[in-house]
Amino acid sequence: MNTSTHVSRIALALVVVGGCVGQGTYDKAVEEGNAAKAQLRQMTLDRDKKRTEAAESESSLRELDAACKKRGDDLAALQGRSRNLSMTLEQTKAQLAAMQRAQAASEARAALFRDLTLRLKRMVDSGELAVVIRDGRMVLQLPNDVLFDTGRTELKPKGQETLKGIAEVLKTMTERHFQISGHTDSVPIHTARFPSNWELSSGRALEVVHLLVAQGVAPGMLSAAGYSDVDPVATNDTADGKKKNRRTEISLQPMIDELVTIPEH
Repeated sequence: MNTSTHVSRIALALVVVGGCVGQGTYDKAVEEGNAAKAQLRQMTLDRDKKRTEAAESESSLRELDAACKKRGDDLAALQGRSRNLSMTLEQTKAQLAAMQRAQAASEARAALFRDLTLRLKRMVDSGELAVVIRDGRMVLQLPNDVLFDTGRTELKPKGQETLKGIAEVLKTMTERHFQISGHTDSVPIHTARFPSNWELSSGRALEVVHLLVAQGVAPGMLSAAGYSDVDPVATNDTADGKKKNRRTEISLQPMIDELVTIPEH
């Protein structure tokens, strides 16, 4: 039987027998009724409190779940950033290493350029040749009027002496490779021996190779090529430009470790 029913029955009994009981009994019944009502109110308050606490606990649990999920998401994001930073760091290290290799190769080429220029200084000062950097390569440029007569491939005595001096330097560079290339101006040639400037420029390059080999330069260090008039260093519209284009070049070929490539971002 619940408390509310119990209180009601006590009240009814008081009404029915009110005239038959003593004052003490009546007061006791009233007191018991009031106590029951107070107990009911307390139970109701306790129930409401427990409901509130349960609701608060449920809310706290939801907040905790949300916080845990957020922390999990944050951790995943941090791990992703860490992986990205690691990749970026490795890429940066690779780029730095490549740049350092390129710098070292550049410094080595500069040192070699200075050394060659110094060793060939007499011929450079006399105008027999020039030491230049062309298309990223070190090149010895010899004017054809020093080496050859017009339309011919036979070396002049002065040209032979110049090439002998160059051979003494090249012989010491046993780990290098050199390309000998012949170049002409745009004036065409039509002879039985040289139908065009291609044959003339190639013949001159081969003549230089033969002399260098005869002077002790290892054949495996040399190659020959004729470029006709397709690789000018000046305009062919002037006499001075044509003179500059009539030349023989001895190009220092890069070694494999000098072909440095820097990685992309």
